Amino acid sequence: MENWKLSHTTKCYSCGKIADQIIEIYPNQALVKCSNCNATRYYVIKKADIEDENSLKEEVGVKRKYDNWVLQKDIDCARCGHFGPQDILITENGIYVRCRHCGFTRYYRYHIHDPVGGK
Repeated sequence: MENWKLSHTTKCYSCGKIADQIIEIYPNQALVKCSNCNATRYYVIKKADIEDENSLKEEVGVKRKYDNWVLQKDIDCARCGHFGPQDILITENGIYVRCRHCGFTRYYRYHIHDPVGGK
């Protein structure tokens, strides 16, 4: 699996400003970093399994303090190799990445928040 980098413009959990949130997804971890204040949220891999799309839909519907981010990236699946959309759901509790073709899902659990981004 190659490393992914995405961006999502929204209100930062830390500074409260509307800014690009830089999302980096790796095989064993993921992070979300604010382009304005550098606050970084780290996530670690908890589970990788085949899941049906209902599991992701259920998570999208859960009301939380912060909005869920629903994203997508067209890329080769780490399991089946099919090039196509990967659904990405980012919540305050974790990050879900799911291949629409084979259902392979990785769940990254929220681990730690660094309010100054390592500075």
